[in-house]
Parts: sequence; C-alpha cells; structure tokens
Amino acid sequence: MNPVATLLIGALLLSACTVGPEYEAPEINAPPQFLSQDVLSTLNEGFSDQTVAADWWTGFGDDTLNALVEAGLENNFRIAAAAARVREARARVRLAGAGDALRAEAGASADLQARSDSGSNRQSATSAGVSGDLDVTLPLDAFGRTRREVEAARAGLDAAEAELKGIVLGVSSDIASEYLGMRGNQRQLELLRESVLLQEKTLTIVRSRFESGLAPELDLRRAETSVESLRAGIPPLEEDIRNFRNRIARLAGAFPGAYENVLNEPRPTPAYDSPIPQLLPLQVLSTRADVRQAEANLKQAIAGIGVAEAEYYPVFELRGALSIGAGGGVSGPAVLIGTLSALVQQVLADGGVRDANFEIASARADAALADYEQALREATEEVEAVLAAIRSSGRRQVSLNKAVGSSRRSFAQVETLYQQGLISFLDVVDAQRVLADAEQDLARERTNYATQIAVLFRVLAPARSG
Repeated sequence: MNPVATLLIGALLLSACTVGPEYEAPEINAPPQFLSQDVLSTLNEGFSDQTVAADWWTGFGDDTLNALVEAGLENNFRIAAAAARVREARARVRLAGAGDALRAEAGASADLQARSDSGSNRQSATSAGVSGDLDVTLPLDAFGRTRREVEAARAGLDAAEAELKGIVLGVSSDIASEYLGMRGNQRQLELLRESVLLQEKTLTIVRSRFESGLAPELDLRRAETSVESLRAGIPPLEEDIRNFRNRIARLAGAFPGAYENVLNEPRPTPAYDSPIPQLLPLQVLSTRADVRQAEANLKQAIAGIGVAEAEYYPVFELRGALSIGAGGGVSGPAVLIGTLSALVQQVLADGGVRDANFEIASARADAALADYEQALREATEEVEAVLAAIRSSGRRQVSLNKAVGSSRRSFAQVETLYQQGLISFLDVVDAQRVLADAEQDLARERTNYATQIAVLFRVLAPARSG
C-alpha cells in the first residue's frame, strides 16, 4: 500500500482518540435551604404575583434611580471592558478552531532574459518564463490537541460571559445602593438641621430666662454647647452626600458633578415594593455569575491537561503541492508537477519541558477546583449575611420607631416643665439629645434596610427574564 495512504488511514483511526480527562461538573452539594429562608417568604407577603422583573430596581418606584441605572448599564466602563473581553474570547474560539483547518498558500513568478552577441550582426535572443505554485497543508488532529484547545477557548468564553453578567448585575446593585445611601443621608441631614433649629429655640428660651435672672449662666452655656455640638455634625453629612453623588456619576460612566442638579434636591428614601426572588441555595449557586465563572475556569483548566498531554504524541500533516510553469515564450512548453507527501514530527527529547507543562496544567486544574469549591461557600455565606442583616434591620426599626415616639413625648413634657421652672436645664438637654439620636438612628436604619434589599439582588443573582 502507498505509504501516504497508510499514514492517512492510521491518522484517521487515531483521530477518534482524544487524550486528557473529560470534564465532569462537580457536585454542588448545596444545603436544602438557607438558614434565613423565612426572610425571603416574609419579604414576599402580600404579593399575589411573585414574578421578578429583569429590571428589578424599578421596584423602588423612583424614576431618578431608574434613569441612573439605565445610564450606568449603557455607559459604565467596567461593563464596556468586560464586553470587549467577551469579543476577544469569541475570537480565541475561532483561533483555536483554525488549528486543524486546511491551509493553502499560492505564489507566482515571472522572468525575462535577453542575450546579444557583440561584434556580430546576430539579433538578441530573448526568453521568458512564468511559473505558479500552490501548496496545501492539512493537519491531522490525531490525538485531539486542537479539540482540547477549542474546549479551553470555549470555556474561556463562558468565563468572560459570566464575568460580564456579574459586572452588569453588580453595577445596577451598586448604583441602587449608592443612590439609596445618598437619599438616606439627605434625610439624616434634614433631621439634624431640624434638631439644630429645635436646640436654637431652646437656647432662645434659656437666654431669655438668663437675662431675666431666672436661670444661671451655666444653663446658657450648656444650651450654646448643645447647639454647636449638633451643628458640628452637618459638615460630615454634607461631605458624605457629595461623595455619594460622585460615586453615582462614576458608576454611570460620567465625571463627578455630572448629576449635581438631578441629585442635589433632597427626596425621601424609596422603599422596595415588589416581589423578591424566593430561591433555594442550589438555584442561587446555579445562576450566580461568580460561581459560573469559577466553573468555566475549572473546565478550561481540565482542557489544558489534554493540551499538555497531547505534546507527548506525534504530529501528523498531509501536504500537497502543485506547480505549473511555461517557458521559451508564448508558444513554449508547459510543465505541470504535483506532489503529495506526509509529515510526522515527534519530539524525542526536550529537557523535561513536556513533563513540566503537564505538571503545570494539572496544578492549575487542582487550583481551579479549589477556587470553584470556595466560590460555592462564599456565595452561600453572602446570601446568609444579607438575609440576616435584613431580618436584624426590620426588628431594629420596630424598636427605633417606638423609641422615637417615646422621645418626642418625653421632650414635649420636659420642655413644658422647664418653662415652669420645675426641672433643671440638664433634663432638657438630655431629652433633646435622646430625641435627636433616636431620629438619626431610625433614618440610618431605614437606609440600611433599603440598601440591603439592593444587595440581596446582587447576591441572589436571579436569572434575567423578560
């Protein structure tokens, strides 16, 4: 049998053999439910339709927030960079697939020669030649190296797409959290200014009593101290609000100051009034972008073992060449030459390079598996932490609401008693301080609760549906 045909048949038989381990998805072994699973049920009480919208942030019912998130999804540069990495990963899949594709190269050449005999009357002799070449090479992926490279590239594409989805969800959650935090700080600032006005009113009363000789100077100085102590809390809140606006602008792909006019006017902190995805741990771990990215990295590393193992085996190629030439002028004879050959390359000694590459690939696979297992546990812990924070915040708000109500009644009584001269000014200062602190704590906790809802969507990572 022809040696080339023999080699071709042997390579085709070997092509069914792909070296390296096949990928098998690890068992997730997720717990049946979250420890705080009841929080999700409580959040959904009163909703007959529990369909979660893809644009979940619209559940806060705030048009400004909606516009900011949409601007962020369109203009955020982290999203743009991740989208570019997805395009690169797609191109790498095509590049890997070209490893066993037919390659062809063509070339052409022409030459012209002239000769004359000096000292004679003979005319010059002229000859011309034209030739063309076509070389074809067909790699034979006998041991599956190219197939493993394609698997690795596709896994890289899966990882890049998962990263993009995670960044999109993260940007929307971050914008919502920053916006809610800013609105909460604006409310705290309003309350603080109201407390300052209240203290200034008390200071006026104390000054009047002092000037009338009904109160000692000590009461006046304490009243002045109380007013200035409260007023000192205003600049830090103003600074925080300014930083919130700057971070929102950056997340939306703009420079600081871009949304000053839109965000400068204080508004109430919006409350979330839509269904929350009631997911189990297995559902969360199957959809979270960071877990899917970790699994794609593991799949890529497993394919890398096959690529490294294929280096131990020979490389097969079929090569064909076709040459055509014409010489001696237009009427000269034409020559057509065709060849078919086979190439076998085998590395006999490499100083341990292949062994080292195989060990590197195996170590990367072990590391990727450990990273994947760690991602599962960190994802579950994040959900548990947010659910626990929501439960704690809800309970804390109940107590703070009662504290604010009691503090207001207490302050009204103390103020009346002081004007009647029945109690000391220290009681007034203490009552004002307790009321101001309770109102600030309640506003802060309401903000915390709203932001935890935004974070909950990020950690649950519900699948986007229309």
